[in-house]
Amino acid sequence: MSNSKFMINAVMLATLSAGAGVAATPGSTYMNPRLAAGEVEIHKACVMPAEAKLSKLGVKGHEGMAKESEDWSSTLQAVAEAHLKASGVEVLPSGMSEEELSKNDELQQLVVKLQGKYDAISTQLEKHPKDTRKARFTIGDEVAVLPCTANADTLVYVHGQGQVLTGGKKALGILVGRASASTASMTMSLVDAKSGDILAYMHLMNADKFVNDSEKAYGGRLDKLFKQMKIGTTGQNQKKKPKKNA
Repeated sequence: MSNSKFMINAVMLATLSAGAGVAATPGSTYMNPRLAAGEVEIHKACVMPAEAKLSKLGVKGHEGMAKESEDWSSTLQAVAEAHLKASGVEVLPSGMSEEELSKNDELQQLVVKLQGKYDAISTQLEKHPKDTRKARFTIGDEVAVLPCTANADTLVYVHGQGQVLTGGKKALGILVGRASASTASMTMSLVDAKSGDILAYMHLMNADKFVNDSEKAYGGRLDKLFKQMKIGTTGQNQKKKPKKNA
């Protein structure tokens, strides 16, 4: 984890760990000027396979959670898709399931390449999310080659990063006045399906609820961010028809 990301999460952790704040989910979104101005609209989306990583933190240190990470990845993707649909965005079949990728080496290599490009950009997104408003991020127009992007407005990337505290670590945190809650971030990027430009970047944080109930942890906040962004049928600017002469 980068130092800047650690600092951001640490500040949010302090907020979340304070009393009733544990149940809250702070969230922010940064939009490309074209999306903010209504020059592009989002009505159809293709969701890339979500990538999420959980680790367990005990008194003796960190421990990997491979199976839990895989399950959480699937859960976050389901939550993201459900709330895109609830906002009036049609989620298209991606054509990139494990079975489909196993039968198409060329497509599999392209997906891996694009994921690598996004991973490289995501580091900058975490450090400088406001630069999304300056249209500085893109993963390139190769996204247009993917099976689903021909009919999509956006390609959606969903990532998760979580730290699960053991009972002993929580008790120690309370005792010494340090972190006493498990925390996780969920990020989502909306990418222009033709140009590869990052149209929006969202960052959400939650404490404790994210593992057992990711829907409750992130669903409501996603709805608010989607409404704020005016995607789907949540208030997206529509082109006005010219007035007829009297």
